Amino acid sequence: MSESTPPDPLARLGQEIDKARAGRVRRRPQVADRSSLQQGLGLGFRIGIELVVAVVVATAIGWAIDRWLGTRPWGMIVLFFMGVAAGMLNVYRAVTGVSGPVGFRPPAGGGDPGAKKWDDEDC
Repeated sequence: MSESTPPDPLARLGQEIDKARAGRVRRRPQVADRSSLQQGLGLGFRIGIELVVAVVVATAIGWAIDRWLGTRPWGMIVLFFMGVAAGMLNVYRAVTGVSGPVGFRPPAGGGDPGAKKWDDEDC
């Protein structure tokens, strides 16, 4: 009989854990363009803030009107719902990109908008 000791199970477990750690690669997912993440985060904050601010401002104006005219709580209720509607409209505009200046239309051909003539200059 040999007097060699059986292998230590904890040492063997430690070796297997070390082997598994060496085989596992810890890498964060690489994003090619971090600016797109920042733009998405900015849009998310914009949407949240516009919705909340529209509701809060409209409700505050309704509260002020109620105090001034003594029509409590109808002004606040009506303007609360108008604020919710305005906030939803702002969110829709922000998501679809309709937030351009009034009367602005992007060129149909994708060319330079300054190259087109105004209607009154065509004569």
